[in-house]
Amino acid sequence: MSAWIGVLRLWSLTASTVPVTAGAALAAYEETFSWSLLLLCLLSGWLLQIAANLLNTYGDFRSGVDTADPPPTAPQLVNGALRPCAVRRAGLIVLALGAAVGLVAVAVSDVRLLFFAAAGVAGAGFYTTGLRLKYAGLGLPLVMLVMGVLMVMASHFAQARVLSPAAVWISLPIACLVGAILHGNDLRDMAGDSRAGIRTSSLLIGPRGGRWLFVALHTLPYLLLAGCAVTQRLPLWTLLPLLALPLSVAVARDCLRGETHSLEGRSAGIHFLFGVLLTLGLILAHVF
Repeated sequence: MSAWIGVLRLWSLTASTVPVTAGAALAAYEETFSWSLLLLCLLSGWLLQIAANLLNTYGDFRSGVDTADPPPTAPQLVNGALRPCAVRRAGLIVLALGAAVGLVAVAVSDVRLLFFAAAGVAGAGFYTTGLRLKYAGLGLPLVMLVMGVLMVMASHFAQARVLSPAAVWISLPIACLVGAILHGNDLRDMAGDSRAGIRTSSLLIGPRGGRWLFVALHTLPYLLLAGCAVTQRLPLWTLLPLLALPLSVAVARDCLRGETHSLEGRSAGIHFLFGVLLTLGLILAHVF
């Protein structure tokens, strides 16, 4: 049982929680909010991310990316605790469950939400299996699109039933920071990925370019929020995430120094804090 709990990577679910809650908070600010739709979107998002985690573990093992040295994030296939076919089957079952919950949200909200649901299922399914987009150097843009832009917009659209420019604006900083989580992992694993013959954004642009891309992913969110607040595209309360800026400066500085071992975990923490502060800012803007 412990092996299955580990391979699910439940600790990573903040990556899907942040965009869904931010989109719903924007809807609350706009006076269109439903707790039931928030819960449906959260459940669907969590299931799709768990499915992506399982299929990623299977795909990385089959592709030779995950080996015993260095130990991978999810070592359950490398150490023989679980069988590859069982992990793949579990991933497909959870993917189907996520799609089913998404269809319930579509039925409760608006049929046009189906576009977002289909994009989420496709992103989870094709990341390391099927089209195997991660291994073609498309993992970073895919994650930023699906777990940043589309998740925020889907959560907001489910509530408001309209496409909102404000949803796009708040999605972009979240997309950058969720991209930083993945890119930090890629920077750390460059040697192993190169040996396995796969392409990631870090390998495509090289170590120096990869480090500066990481810095950009931690810089743009704050510039975007400041620009939106100053131009009144978003309420001033959405500047609250600027409190996380010192943490981003610190991790970016360490990245430029070549310290890549902790980039993924620290970026995940910053992404979560940024999302909490952004959600809180939108709620305060609604109240005041």
